[in-house]
Amino acid sequence: MESPDGNSLVLASGVAGARKKRWKVGCLNKTMAREMEAAIKTRILLGQEKSMYAKPVLFKEWASIYLDLEEVKSLRSIEGRTHSVQAHLIPFFGRKLLSEIKPQDVESFRSQRRKNNGKPASIQTINHDHVALKHCLNVAIRRGILQSNPASKVPMPNPHNERDRVLTETEWVNLYQVAKSHLKPVLVIAYQLGQRFSEIVSLTWDRVDLRRGFITLRRGDTKTRVARQIPMTPDVQRALQRLAKARSLASRYVFTYKGRPLKRVSRSFTTALKSAGITDFRFHDLRHCASTNMRRAGVDTATAMKIVGHKSEKMWKRYNAIEERDLTQAAQKVHKYLEENTPGTLEECAANSSR
Repeated sequence: MESPDGNSLVLASGVAGARKKRWKVGCLNKTMAREMEAAIKTRILLGQEKSMYAKPVLFKEWASIYLDLEEVKSLRSIEGRTHSVQAHLIPFFGRKLLSEIKPQDVESFRSQRRKNNGKPASIQTINHDHVALKHCLNVAIRRGILQSNPASKVPMPNPHNERDRVLTETEWVNLYQVAKSHLKPVLVIAYQLGQRFSEIVSLTWDRVDLRRGFITLRRGDTKTRVARQIPMTPDVQRALQRLAKARSLASRYVFTYKGRPLKRVSRSFTTALKSAGITDFRFHDLRHCASTNMRRAGVDTATAMKIVGHKSEKMWKRYNAIEERDLTQAAQKVHKYLEENTPGTLEECAANSSR
C-alpha cells in the first residue's frame, strides 16, 4: 500500500484511504509472479522497500504471507496446515513479534492446546500444529526474517500411537462380503497393495495400465513425493477391469460414487465393519494388513517397501505385525532347515551316545 505522502510503503490491508501499489515484475509465469509478490511483501515487512512505516514482523503478518507461498500451497497437507495456522497458531502467537517467540512460548502453546469441545488435544494433534509452526518459522529463516527457530528447540513427545491391528483371513472375507459395491474395489487395492487412501481416491485412469498390470504414481501423487510403480495382483486387476468397463468418459477418476469422484468412505466403511462384527479397526490399518501379508508371502523387504510406499525400514517394520503364529512358523522353518541339513536327528544322536 502507498502511504499518504506517496513516498513510503506499508502493508495496510483494510486501512481506510490506503491505495494499492503495483509492481511490474516482468514475468508472465503466474507461479513465478506469485513468488515475486511474496518476496516484495517480505521486503516491506523487513523495511527494505524504503518504508517509513516498516516495523518488526508480527507472527500473524508473516503467517498470512506464509500460507500464500507457492511452496506451502503445493504441500499435500495444505488443508491441515492452513487449519493449524489459522485456527490455532495465529490466535496464540498472532500478536507476538517473530523475534520475540521463545521456546517457553511454544511449550505454553502445547500445554494449553484444546479440542473444540474444550478437552485437551491428543499428543499427535498437538504435534501436527508443532510441525506447522516449525515449518512456518523455518521458511521465515530462509527469507531472512528470523535468525533461529524456537519451535525446533522444543521436543515433540512420541504419541505412541503405533498400531499392529491386522485382519484375520476370516475377518477380511467377512468385511469384503458385506461392503457396498463402490467400497469393494477400494478395499481390495488397500488390503492387497497397501496404497494410502489419498492415493486411491485421487487415482486417475491415465495412471492405470491394465494391459501390463501396473499402477504408476508420479511424485505429486504420493505423500512421500517419490514416484513408484505398483504391480497389480490378479484380484486388483480384475476389480479395475470391471470399473473400466462401466466407467463414464465424463470422469477421469477411477473410483467414483454416483458419477462423482469418491472423496470419503467413512460411513460405508463403518457400516461394513459393524455388519462384519469387526472392532478396533481403521481404514489405514489395511496398510498394516498389506505389509504383513507381503512379509508372510516371502516378498523381500526392498520390493515390498516400494510397493507400499515406505521410505525407511523403520516405518516398514512399524507396519509389520508379528503375531504368535508368525513366531511358531519361524520355529518350524528353523526346524525344517536343520532337519534337512544336519546328519541324523537329535533323537538318533542321543540314542547313539547312550550306547
